[in-house]
Amino acid sequence: MKKNTLLALSIGAVALVACDVVKETTAEIATDTVTSVIGETIDLDYMDASVRPQDDFFMFANGTWTRNNPVPPSESRWGSFNELDQANKTKLTKILEDAQKSNASKGSTDQILGDYYASFMNMGQRNAAGISVIEAELQAIDNLNSKKGLIKIVAEHHKVGINTLFSFGIGQDLKNVDFNIAYMGQGGMGLPNKGYYFEDDKAEIRAKYERHIAGMMELTGMSGADARNFSQSVLEFEKALAEGSMSPAERRIPENTYNKRSRDLITERSGEFELEDYFSQVGSHSFDSIVLGQPKFLDAIVMQVKNTPLQQWKNYLKWKVVDHYAGHLSQKFVQKNFDFFGTTLSGKKEMKPMNERAIDEITGMSFSEILGKAFVELHYSESAQKRVNTMVDNLLVVFRERIKGLDWMSETTKKEALIKLNSIGRKLGFPSKWEDFSSLNFSSTNYVENIREMARYDHKKNMSKLYDPVDKDEWGMPAHMVNAYYHPLLNEIAFPAGIMQAPFFSDTYEDAVNYSRIGMVIGHEFTHGFDDMGSKFAADGSFRNWWTESDRTLFEERTSKLGATFSGFCPIDGHCVNPDLTMGENIADLGGLTLAYYAYARTAEFQSGVMKKGYTPAQRFFIGFAQLWKINYTDEEMKSRIANDPHSPGMYRVNGPLMNCPEFFEAFDVKEADAMRNSEEKISKIW
Repeated sequence: MKKNTLLALSIGAVALVACDVVKETTAEIATDTVTSVIGETIDLDYMDASVRPQDDFFMFANGTWTRNNPVPPSESRWGSFNELDQANKTKLTKILEDAQKSNASKGSTDQILGDYYASFMNMGQRNAAGISVIEAELQAIDNLNSKKGLIKIVAEHHKVGINTLFSFGIGQDLKNVDFNIAYMGQGGMGLPNKGYYFEDDKAEIRAKYERHIAGMMELTGMSGADARNFSQSVLEFEKALAEGSMSPAERRIPENTYNKRSRDLITERSGEFELEDYFSQVGSHSFDSIVLGQPKFLDAIVMQVKNTPLQQWKNYLKWKVVDHYAGHLSQKFVQKNFDFFGTTLSGKKEMKPMNERAIDEITGMSFSEILGKAFVELHYSESAQKRVNTMVDNLLVVFRERIKGLDWMSETTKKEALIKLNSIGRKLGFPSKWEDFSSLNFSSTNYVENIREMARYDHKKNMSKLYDPVDKDEWGMPAHMVNAYYHPLLNEIAFPAGIMQAPFFSDTYEDAVNYSRIGMVIGHEFTHGFDDMGSKFAADGSFRNWWTESDRTLFEERTSKLGATFSGFCPIDGHCVNPDLTMGENIADLGGLTLAYYAYARTAEFQSGVMKKGYTPAQRFFIGFAQLWKINYTDEEMKSRIANDPHSPGMYRVNGPLMNCPEFFEAFDVKEADAMRNSEEKISKIW
C-alpha cells in the first residue's frame, strides 16, 4: 500500500482562512524566535520591477524567475518544491547506491533498499524478461469460463496491488476514531476522474487513451485490429464504471462518502457479484459493517456483471494487469506508458533519469520509511526541529487569540474551536518508532516480484488492522518527503524532515522569510482543522458537528466570498479554478498566511521596522511568501491540476489570499481600485 500522501506538491488537504483584522492581545510569544545572525532575506533577482505589486503580486515577486526558469523537459511543473525535491534526490541516490554496493545481510536496511534499487535499475534484465513476468496473471484471466470466476480474479489483483474494479481496505472510522473499519469505494478507472470520460473538452484525451490501450496490447503480441477492438471495449467498460463514480469535488465531502452499511446489506446489494466470496478471499472475514464510499458505484458494478459479456470483462481485467505493470516492464512498455501518462496528461517531454524514477517509486511505497530513516540519520538538523517547534508554539498562540477575538462566532462555538485547537497534536521530523520491514523478501534480480512482495506485505498488514485500535504513531508520509499534512481523524499536523530545509526554512533566514514560508505552512496545516471540511471534525477527530447553526451559516457566507475570488482565476481559456474542489486549500492558504503574519508581527525584527533591500519587514514577509510559491507549469499539467487537484495553481495561491488580506493592502498601499484588492464587501474574513 502506498503512503497516504494527503497533500500533493502543495501544502495541506483542507483549508479555512481569512485575513480578518482581529484585535491583538498581549499573549506571550516564545522568546526563542528564528532570527539569525546572517539574516538572509528575499531574493531581488527573482523580482520584476516593471510589474506593480498592486497589479499582480506573484509576477512582481517572481516575474524574472518565471522567465528564466522554464519547466525542464522531464518535469510537468517547476518551482520551490521541485528544487528542494531535486536536492534531496541527490542525497537519496547516494544512500541507495551505497546500499546497493554494501553486500548487507538479509533483512537489513541496506539489503532491502539496495536490492530493490538494483532490480529497478537493471533495465537489461527487465528487457530480457519482457512480459513473461505477467503471463501467469494474463493466463488466469484467459482461463475464465464464467462470470462466477470474476470475484477470485479481482481479489487476487487486490492482494498484489492492482487497481481493478473498486477499492477496498481497512481505515480509521470517521465516527469511531479510535478503531478501524472496512471501506469500499470507486476505483479501477484508467483516466484521472469521471469528467475525463464524458466532458467534451476531454474528447481528445479519451481518443488518445483508447489508442494508448491499443498500443500497449500490441506490445503484448496482439494484432493491430484486435488491439483496437480490445481498447474500444475497455473504454466502454470504464465509462460504465465512471457513470457511478463521484467527481473529485464530490469526494471531498464526508457526508457523501461515509455511508455505513451492514455487511449483509452490502452483500445483498451486490447481487450476482458475490462480495461475500471476495471478503473471504482477501482475508477480511470478521466484520459486521462496511463504509460504502460511493453506493452508485457498486450499483454500476452489479449492472456490469449482469449485462456485460464475459469477453469484455476479460479485456478489462487484462488491461488492468498490463496497465498496472507497464511502468515496471521492459523499456518499450515504460516508454509507451510515459507517452500517455507523462506527455499527454502532464506535458513532460522526456522521462526523468532512472535513479530519480526509482526514488519517486520508492517514496510512494510503505517501505520508503526506511529510506526516510537513512535520510534523517545523515541529513537531519535537530536545531531545525527545535526552531520549527518554537514557531508552531508561536502560531498556536496567535490562532488561539484570533479565535477569541472573532466577531462573527458565538461563545458556544468558540469554546469548541479552542478545545479542538488546543488538542491538535504535532509530528515533527520523523516517526517516534520505525516500522520493521526485515521480513520483506526482496531480490536484486526480480523487479516485478519485488513489487508484488511489497503489495502482499501491505495488503496483509492492512487487513490485520480491522477493529484494532488505531496506531496514532504512524505517519502518512516518509521523513524525506518535501511536504506536510493535517490529519482530521487524528487532529494532528505533521512536518517531515524533508521540508525543514531551504527554501522553506533555514537557520540563516531572517524571521520575515522563515515565518512567511515554514510559518505559513504551519498555519496552513492548523487552519485545515477549521476549513470547510476539517471544521466538520471534532477535537477527538470524530466526524461530529460542534457548530451552532447560525455560526455555520455565517462561516459559509465567508467561505463563499473566498470561492468567488478563486472562481475568477482562469489560467487557460475554458479551464478555471473550481472553488468547490479547492475551497479547503484556499481557506488554509489564507489562514496560514494570516497566522504567520501575526506571529511574525510579534518578533523584535518586525517591530524594529528596519528596512532591508529597500523593503519594510511587512513587505519582506509578503515577498518571501510569494517567492515560496514561484512555479511554472506545462499547459497539460495546468489543465490536469485544474481538473483534479484540490490545490489552486501556485500563482493563485499567492494572489488569491492576498486579495483578501488587509495587512497586505497596508504594506503595499493597495487601493480598492487595484487588481490585488477585493472591494470591502467581497473580502473574505474568516479566521
